[in-house]
Amino acid sequence: MASAGGIQIPSRLPLLLTHEGVLLPGSTVRFSVDSPRNMQLVSQRLLKGTSLKSTIIGVIPNTRDPEQDSDPLPPLHQIGTAGIAVQVVGSNWPKPHYTLLITGLCRFRVSNLLKERPFVLAE
Repeated sequence: MASAGGIQIPSRLPLLLTHEGVLLPGSTVRFSVDSPRNMQLVSQRLLKGTSLKSTIIGVIPNTRDPEQDSDPLPPLHQIGTAGIAVQVVGSNWPKPHYTLLITGLCRFRVSNLLKERPFVLAE
């Protein structure tokens, strides 16, 4: 576990693969989530979590459009930003999606992918 401003960052992070830009430490960014992997991350981790630790995720820029989210995982960047989800808003119109407000905490390096489904989990 690493520390970022007094918040303990877990050694295993679920990864949000985003096509919308880069989250930097100290910045707060709104991300739209509608790809199957990212929807699973939100529903299984962020909405069911009861602790601060469950709201900390890794944000990795994805070079592939999330609409093309297929079974094979695209090549991932090795550097990302750990962030805390401060707001989760869901909607069913025009199609099911979530909007996340995430504040960047610190940078991290992916050393190992632990699983790819239902969402990406990395060490």
